Amino acid sequence: MPLSGDLVDFPLPEVLLLIGGRTGRLRLSEANEFVPIEIDLSEGHAHGLHIEGKLVTEPPQIVAELSYAIETGNGRFEFTLQPIVSVARDHPLTINELVMQLVLRVDEKLAKHRAVLAPELFYVLVVPTPEIELPDDLGSFFVQSRRLLAGGVRSQDLSEYLGVEEEPVRLHLYHLHQLGLVRLVETTDVQSLRETMLEQEISEKTEDYQLAAEASDIIRRSGRLLRMPKQK
Repeated sequence: MPLSGDLVDFPLPEVLLLIGGRTGRLRLSEANEFVPIEIDLSEGHAHGLHIEGKLVTEPPQIVAELSYAIETGNGRFEFTLQPIVSVARDHPLTINELVMQLVLRVDEKLAKHRAVLAPELFYVLVVPTPEIELPDDLGSFFVQSRRLLAGGVRSQDLSEYLGVEEEPVRLHLYHLHQLGLVRLVETTDVQSLRETMLEQEISEKTEDYQLAAEASDIIRRSGRLLRMPKQK
């Protein structure tokens, strides 16, 4: 009996993980945004994708075609157990790798899409900041950007501040977001965050001033006591 359902209820990554190591063909159809797609799966690996009479076997192409099904979020799926022709390759594409690449690709496209359509989105440092070892280039970018990220900054403003192109800045910010070091917030949230930071800064400075005043008062009183004449 085939395994079938709506992609609205069961997103494609969940369907692929559910199929797991079964051997058969997964069909995606009944969606206005993409043509029917069939993908051959065997023993936990993706072998070939059939679309419009063509067979696609290269992993990047398979990921690119399937990503549309995730982005649209509708249509139906049906998995049928049947023998399939395995595609020999040096590095076979496992189901887990396929799911991971699909999720990363769609997340990145959505992040870029939101950045283009909503330039008011700001990247803000996550507090407390997770302790994560970063690659040299990403680590250097994080150190240079951390002060601005603490108060919230747009990708275009950060690229101007650093004097580099916006595309690599967006890519670095995307990776920091994936690692949980920064989050995306709206303009109003940034304003609230900055007001809170300003209040904290004023509070800390006020406390410093109070401590300094108390210390100065103690010093003055100590000086007066030392200068007072001894009573006979």
